[in-house]
Order: sequence, then C-alpha cells, then structure tokens
Amino acid sequence: MTLSRPLPLRLLPGLAPVLALLLSACGDAGANANANAQADAAEGAAPQCVSRDSTAMTMAVLDYITKADPRPQRFLSAFGTDSALPEDGFKTLQGKGPTYYYNDNPKNQAQVRAKLEEAGPYTTMLVVYKGKTEADNGNTLTVSIGGHYVGGEFEGKTAPVRAITVRCDTTGWRVK
Repeated sequence: MTLSRPLPLRLLPGLAPVLALLLSACGDAGANANANAQADAAEGAAPQCVSRDSTAMTMAVLDYITKADPRPQRFLSAFGTDSALPEDGFKTLQGKGPTYYYNDNPKNQAQVRAKLEEAGPYTTMLVVYKGKTEADNGNTLTVSIGGHYVGGEFEGKTAPVRAITVRCDTTGWRVK
C-alpha cells in the first residue's frame, strides 16, 4: 500500500498505539523464532532414543549372533520362560535365518530336533535371554544373552553369556 499524500496530523495520535503494537509483535516474532531455533538445535544434539525403543534390543541380539563362533545359520528361542527373548529380539532372529520355538518339554524338543535334522546340517543355536539393565536415564541398555548349540557337529557346545551394552547418542542406538 502506497500513500500518495501524507496522513493528516490528527490521525497520528490514534495510530501510535497500533504502530507500537505492530512493532512489538515483530520484535517478539524475531525473539520467538530465535528461541525456537535454539531449542531445535539443543533438541537435535540430545539423544533421540528411549529404552523402550526396540532398536536397542535388536542391536544387542544382532551383535550376539553375528559374533558367535561358530556362526549360527538357524535359531531356537525359548518360550514361556524368563529365558525367552523379548519379541523384538525374536524378530531379529527371524530376520537372520529360520527360527523355531524351543521349550523344556522333551516331546516338543524331539519334534523340533527331528525337523532340524530333516532340513539339513545347518548350525543351530538356542539363544537365551538373561536380562537387561538400564542406565543414564534409559540412554544406555546392557543386555545379557547366552546360548548353546543344538544338533549337528556342535551339539551341546555352549555359547558364552555376553553383556552387550547399547548406548544412545545423537545418531541413534550404537553397540558400545
């Protein structure tokens, strides 16, 4: 909007409060934008993970099975006990190879063993969950996992229990 002629002096006193309000709103908007930008930057630098995030368990299970020696090609997971992996840990096993439930009932164990033998001589590990602890306001998770080999040439070999620490940093969950 362009004014072709100056405003009459009698209108200026009435416009002063309006102009003051507009100018202060502009000043506040700049301050608010600056404050918001600073909050966003601080938020971006802070860890974005929480221990409820299944990624931490997934990374711990993946670290355990990929460093196992011999490396398993298929997996067994206990169920119905405190040794059963949480759901996200079980899904990690499924993503890395055929995975079967295994329990302490001898009849069920015999059925699973027969199925494994029929499928071929693949290295099979029973992965056992030993628990987890949280620290650093949930930004550090230590998962204890163990196992042993079932069937084939490694029958009965124990896979040592490992405490795997997964920490949240500004890029997400990372195995420490």
